[in-house]
Amino acid sequence: MRYTSKKLKAISRTQLTGKYGILGGAFLLYEVITSLLSMILNIINPSVSTASITQTIISGESPSLPGVIQSVTFIISYVIILLIASVVSLGFNKMFLDGSREYPVRFEDLFYGFRHHPDRVIVMQLILLGINFLCYLPALVVWVIWFYQDFSSIPLMLAALVLFLIGLAAQVYFTLTFQLSMFLMADYDDLGPVQALKESHKLMTGNKGRALYIELSFIGFMILGFLTCSIGYLWIFPYMYMTRTNLYRNITGEI
Repeated sequence: MRYTSKKLKAISRTQLTGKYGILGGAFLLYEVITSLLSMILNIINPSVSTASITQTIISGESPSLPGVIQSVTFIISYVIILLIASVVSLGFNKMFLDGSREYPVRFEDLFYGFRHHPDRVIVMQLILLGINFLCYLPALVVWVIWFYQDFSSIPLMLAALVLFLIGLAAQVYFTLTFQLSMFLMADYDDLGPVQALKESHKLMTGNKGRALYIELSFIGFMILGFLTCSIGYLWIFPYMYMTRTNLYRNITGEI
């Protein structure tokens, strides 16, 4: 039976009773971990950031060899942070799956991914990063051509913009397509990254619209969380993620 967004949210609110503390605390710790990793990244490369790299490209300056090395190091370090965060996110999926099934929710399961074949998650995240890169590659190529023409061609500018928007739409499509892959990995220890992506693609066929509608329905909550100086996210994030979890369980026929 296909549950509506309203039904999934109602189920999620019931399941979260008495669990907001531990799940909100896990979210807070996750944010602290990623912030610390970002601080380490800034310490390693204090003069390099995505903003400074972009500014160098826009200004047309020829980067020096040390600058290129720093930029490459920054990008590699940034990808490493994303990969570590993805392993931690597997623990989130484990915690929310347990909570939705009325199993004991253990705080230590936040690091579940590090104990259960983290290489699977890392490989899958690298595949997803590659897909996202390919989504924007055409726009990037046109933008580089436009750059070497000193930003003087209006048609190239419009082409770059259109290709960027197409890439954005493609990224949203693939994000929805592979949304269940991490839940599948949390459920099945022996599931490989490619198999998880394929199974998510299969399960999300005919369900991407539902998933997108659910994500959009939380926009108001996200704005509210911002207005509360992010304190509200400690309640909003568990609510949103539990709803995603129950969407997964509904699509797989568990509920």
